[in-house]
This record gives sequence, structure tokens and C-alpha cells, in this order.
Amino acid sequence: MTLTPHEIDALLLPLAPSLAREADTILDLRELLMSKGQPGKCVRCFFRLFTAAGTDSLPKLAPLRDFLERHLEIAVRADGSELETLPVKLRQGENLEDFCLRSMKQVRLDRTYQAQRVDLAFRFKAAA
Repeated sequence: MTLTPHEIDALLLPLAPSLAREADTILDLRELLMSKGQPGKCVRCFFRLFTAAGTDSLPKLAPLRDFLERHLEIAVRADGSELETLPVKLRQGENLEDFCLRSMKQVRLDRTYQAQRVDLAFRFKAAA
């Protein structure tokens, strides 16, 4: 994933007027996307914006949500090897904690891994 500053701004600038109180979060997210920074922090920023958005602002978050869902995934690892990847699906009405709990439950309840410890981590998808 390589985005130009113009593409990043096209995702974030429409959010600024209605989410002015979250200017720091928008700027943090811009910096993370420009530097291909920590994907977990990108998701955290999204949920901050989502929580702060009023109902009239939610449609403006749709392009950002779609972008994150297209470019991020959850890597499931155990014992030093990757077991699988999960898609990132950001649901309306969830917060970051709900999202993380849902993802952990999916791995814990829907899988039968033999490992004692299974780790989940956000990451950018590899270029196709």
C-alpha cells in the first residue's frame, strides 16, 4: 500500500469540518498513513473518530472505513508461525474494545488451534 499525500488528504479532509474537535486524531491518522505506521494505531484513530462523529458525520467516515478494511488484516500467530489472517470488518455501533473482543472470540471459539497462546495483530496487507 503506497498512498500519495493527495489520496490520504482525500480520505481525511472531508472529516475535518464536522470533527474539528478531533483534529489531533485526524492529524495522527494522516501521519500514520503517510509513514505506513502502526496499523493498530490507525484502527484506534478510526474508532476515536467514529465515537466522536454525530449521525450526520457517519457517512463521511465510510470511505475511511472502506479503505482500512481493504488495506488492513489481522495476523493470527502461534509458536512463531502464522496460522491465518482475518479480514478487518469495522461494524457500526462497535467501539475498539468490542471489535477486539469479537475478533478474539472468533479465533478462540471458531478455531481449534493446539497452541497455548495465540497472538493477534493488525498489519497492512502485503502488496498484491
